[in-house]
Amino acid sequence: MILLKIIAFVILLIFALIFAYFNLQSVKLSFFGFSYQVPLFLAIFASFVFGFLIAYALSELRSFEWRKYSERVRKALESLWTGFPDKASKELTKLLDYEETVPLYAEALEELGREASVYLQKYSKGIVETSIAERVFREDIHRAQDLLEKALGKNWKNLRARRLLRSIYFMNGEGEKALDLQRKLVQDSEKATRERERGILASILAEIKGESALKELEKLPLTPSSLSILSSQSDVKERKKFANRMFQEGLHNETLLALIERNALTPEVMEEVEENRERVSASVLALLYLSVGMYERLDLLKDSLPEPIKVVIDKGYGEDRECYRDLMSLVKLLECGECGKEYSHYTPLCVNCLSWNRLRIKGGS
Repeated sequence: MILLKIIAFVILLIFALIFAYFNLQSVKLSFFGFSYQVPLFLAIFASFVFGFLIAYALSELRSFEWRKYSERVRKALESLWTGFPDKASKELTKLLDYEETVPLYAEALEELGREASVYLQKYSKGIVETSIAERVFREDIHRAQDLLEKALGKNWKNLRARRLLRSIYFMNGEGEKALDLQRKLVQDSEKATRERERGILASILAEIKGESALKELEKLPLTPSSLSILSSQSDVKERKKFANRMFQEGLHNETLLALIERNALTPEVMEEVEENRERVSASVLALLYLSVGMYERLDLLKDSLPEPIKVVIDKGYGEDRECYRDLMSLVKLLECGECGKEYSHYTPLCVNCLSWNRLRIKGGS
């Protein structure tokens, strides 16, 4: 069908040229001493065709280059994902002028037990520095921070680098820097991820600013960190509202752990706990009763508690609450929903995979 259309177009074009040749006035063209009379229409048309052919030839050369690039990427990806990292690295070596392929090159070499050595100054988008930082932050957090700051010096629009650097700032105790970076991330993130970023902002605000950020926290998505602040504020009515909200949002177990750690349990929270006891993890209830000295309630729970908690409780409840401190420091009740790392204390950030607001109660272990 396309071929027929092309043939019809060529035939019509020939007839148009013949018609123009016999019916339009001529124009004299001179070039290096040669002169010739040609129809004006033909001269204009020839100029147009010549210009089109030059543009087409240049675009074809560019298209050939990209076809060659995409074929190499395709071969490299196929080799990498089907277990041939050496083949993949050889293909990717030919593409190191393209910064976007360097992380794949590094991944192929990693499977071979080797480390990619690249000249960072060659690249201008900060992608390579970000990729290296993601690989080394567990072993050398200071190097990762340095790499990310350099990456953002090259390209501030690199949201991946900003997210990783924000988490590293938070881990290093540089809360104000983390908070400032997170505010900008909320502004610049895509619509699909903005609500998640707002939730991270709520957690950082709660951890860094505490009760001084109450007004802003009320406008952000609720997290265990922010709920622990909102449900322990000075306003009794607001305390009760947010103590109820932690059960509505299904964040009560994690929020209660955060409240226990902050020593911020209030009568309103305790009322909500008693009304919703069946929804609270037995392990969390045990910690809660220990923290407020409700030992009779604790005795009623003993049969439903995991063995490690029973062992600690059976040691007795000293006046100095030694039992409580042992329990808090030894029993890991939380785990990260992303990587599975276990925690004995609530934190909004998993230091193993740098995911936010993913810690959940697992029942004690």
